[in-house]
Amino acid sequence: MAPVVIFHLNILAYFGFLLLFAYVLMTDFQPSPSWREHVIYFWLFSLVCEEIRQVLYDPDGFGLLKQASLYINDFWNKLDVCAILIFICGFICRLIPTTFYPGRIILSLDFVIFCLRLMHIFTISKTLGPKIIVVKRMMKDVFFFLFLLAVWVVSFGVAKQAILIHNEIRVDWIFRGVVYHSYMTLFGQIPSYIDGVNFNIDQCTVNGTDPNKQKCPESNKENHQPVFPQWLTVLLLCLYLLFTNILLLNLLIAMFNYTFQQVQEHTDQIWKFQRHDLIEEYHGRPPAPPPLILFNHLHFFIKRVILHEPAGRQKQLKEKLEKNEEAALLSWETFLKENYLQHLQKQKKQSTEHKIRDTSDKVNTVVDMLELDQAKKTGSIENRLVFLEEQALRSANALHWIVNTLLDNGFGSRESAPVIVSSKLHGEIDLLEKHENVISTCHVNARNIHYPDSTIVRFPVPDEKVPWKVEFKIYNPPFYTAIRKDKHFHDPYNGSPETLKKINYNTFDGTINRQSYIATYLVQDGFPINPFGRTGLRGRGSLCWFGPNHTIHPIITKWKRSKDGSISRKKSKKMLELLAIKNIYSEHWALPGGSVEPGETLPHKLKRIINYNFLEKFQKLLNESIEVYKGYVDDPRNTDNAWIETTALSLHFETQDDPLLQELNQNIQTQDQEIAIRWQVVDQKIPLYANHKDILQKAVDCFSAYY
Repeated sequence: MAPVVIFHLNILAYFGFLLLFAYVLMTDFQPSPSWREHVIYFWLFSLVCEEIRQVLYDPDGFGLLKQASLYINDFWNKLDVCAILIFICGFICRLIPTTFYPGRIILSLDFVIFCLRLMHIFTISKTLGPKIIVVKRMMKDVFFFLFLLAVWVVSFGVAKQAILIHNEIRVDWIFRGVVYHSYMTLFGQIPSYIDGVNFNIDQCTVNGTDPNKQKCPESNKENHQPVFPQWLTVLLLCLYLLFTNILLLNLLIAMFNYTFQQVQEHTDQIWKFQRHDLIEEYHGRPPAPPPLILFNHLHFFIKRVILHEPAGRQKQLKEKLEKNEEAALLSWETFLKENYLQHLQKQKKQSTEHKIRDTSDKVNTVVDMLELDQAKKTGSIENRLVFLEEQALRSANALHWIVNTLLDNGFGSRESAPVIVSSKLHGEIDLLEKHENVISTCHVNARNIHYPDSTIVRFPVPDEKVPWKVEFKIYNPPFYTAIRKDKHFHDPYNGSPETLKKINYNTFDGTINRQSYIATYLVQDGFPINPFGRTGLRGRGSLCWFGPNHTIHPIITKWKRSKDGSISRKKSKKMLELLAIKNIYSEHWALPGGSVEPGETLPHKLKRIINYNFLEKFQKLLNESIEVYKGYVDDPRNTDNAWIETTALSLHFETQDDPLLQELNQNIQTQDQEIAIRWQVVDQKIPLYANHKDILQKAVDCFSAYY
């Protein structure tokens, strides 16, 4: 039978017991017990048997002592034990003729406890259940409050009794004057004799001979008028009422309010725990309510004691679930959580504020796309203008050489020769590019779905699955290793891991540096593992080496100057210019530099833009430069088994008259038509390749310049 049904049957039986108990106490309590009183005793006997069964019944194998300890720790069980013991005392007094009436008094007080036990039924109510917790906690507040109140009650009562009454020897009337009268004063029952105005000699006894009257206050023997200092007693009464009625009672109300607020915040949680405890309590109870529960106890006694039948395994509420049951419960909770979150998300999307924000985001996206398209067009025009400018300069130089050659061979005179003026435009052209967010985390570019310069598609890797320590059972990336015909040095691979066994990782492998700047990386089945996590592609990709591919990127900067030679500023910060390069087929500028071949100290790309005669001096400048970054590069060419690491060196020229700067400008080669070189103003809008923008920002921070 369901625990809730058993609970309601017990409640109905309990109501019947209380009604019958009240009827017997008020109208049918005779020396010879009636049948109604016998029913009460029978009901109580069944209740005692049920309480004993709860103590002795140990389905979890805790032991008798622990089971009894768990039983007595429950507040309602304590109340049951108290009510039963008082009932037994009243029943014993009721059987003795000389204590018949005291037995009735004890049973009447016991009826109050049984009625208080009735509050247990409210625990099943979602509204009234938490209020029981409030009442229990407020009782603790009252208990501590009584200590404070007792100080004022006793102090005022003793002072009042000593001032008004002379030599009272009756203990009961002393207690009344000190405690009872002082306590009742809190509720407005002020003694009429305390100020002498309402004093009446008929309401007291002069010598204390009448046991039903209190002793008269100090008075004149001739006319029986009060002689005590009325101003003092009135003053004491005012102070007493001020501190007790106003201060202490309001303190008690504040304590009650604080307790109520604490419980009210967790009302639903408290009610659910109470309902769980109630179901757990009535789950193992026999279905019949008291007093009919005796038949269940009798049946149990006959089966176990007389017939010696083995105890059947009774189903108990599970405290621990099996793995499959726990998985099913977690799945159900996850389903409910997802439904709840979807409901909240739907409500959020339907709100006016969210619609306005969504519209604003869409407008910003459209504006950014338009700006990006315009910036691309501007960049294309800029490349054409730079190329046209270079061609015009070369044409002017060629014409100048032709004219000089003709003049040297006697064709015409120098006075009649045309003057060929060649000028190269110098200035900065602002590029309108979309503002790129600074990438502060790795493996963003390294997880682009399309691998550059190929038709390979990476295996999709979400952000949370990038670290190797995170389990990703379905991870099955493709394998790609390009054949580098343009490189003389690279790791060969014929599809068999045997070709990789000769490679010595995490050390110098001949002239090849296979040590990582980050940490010692793992090697599995002959393949090194990218220490920054999954990329969605295995193999070497288009890189040269398995493992780290080391590069060098010099950051060559100078101060941006205005026409008068002063350093330009923006937002009170100095502005820098960066020597940047760009392939004409690419949309991004890049730091000069690149991969370093074995046995070389400078990248091949750097040698293409700097005159050969200046390379040795440039190497010395790099040796004296500042290292601003040394580590991993989030590059689209990275794979699970090959990645790029770089060393960024900051080379800064403080003055525009620096001879090394002038010599560098003179030795920058512009004959390579596939590479564009220029001094680029350092700004967040500058479109740099991969994470070069992050590296540049580290160099800018060294000079506290604008970025």
